[in-house]
Amino acid sequence: MKPKKYRFISMGFGLFALGAGMAAPALADDGMSYNYIEAAYVDTEIDDGLDVDGDGLLLNGSVELGENFFLTAGYGTQEFDFSVDLDQWAVGIGGHAPITDKLDFVASLSYIDAEVDTPFGDIEDDGYGAGVGLRGKVTDNIELEGGVNYVDLDDGGDDTSFAFGGRYYFTENFALGAGVEFGDDVTSWQAGVRVEF
Repeated sequence: MKPKKYRFISMGFGLFALGAGMAAPALADDGMSYNYIEAAYVDTEIDDGLDVDGDGLLLNGSVELGENFFLTAGYGTQEFDFSVDLDQWAVGIGGHAPITDKLDFVASLSYIDAEVDTPFGDIEDDGYGAGVGLRGKVTDNIELEGGVNYVDLDDGGDDTSFAFGGRYYFTENFALGAGVEFGDDVTSWQAGVRVEF
């Protein structure tokens, strides 16, 4: 299997990177909170000469580390056509700087480990992901985010993608959200819930 045929490892997971590294928690009175856990359903479409679809679950969380930094961790699993399964996890660190009182510039760097199971054998790979973006509050309950993600895997090659998303807060600590990420041949959609603490 050529590396570019499974570079979708970076997609859908880039949404995880967006969620873990750039996703915007509620804007509390005392500033941004980066303490949360979330779960999301993800649907991925690959159009690289052969149309392949897959879906699965993403789990991730973030913990504040000082005033301008945070730690992240997450796990994702997806099942694709032709009996191909993808499992991946990442850990990372990020930082944020305010542009205004309701808009932040955010950057993150993560280590990624992935395994693709196919009828012809398993493929294991690892590498790193980096993301930069903007996140902010439009209203007290609506939050938007967007950014660029770059993933470089040892055997799977590299890929750049763009991700956009939004979140609606029903309470100060509970929100529903959705987002999309797209690269050259891969598009991933995500919808999920977040709980902050």
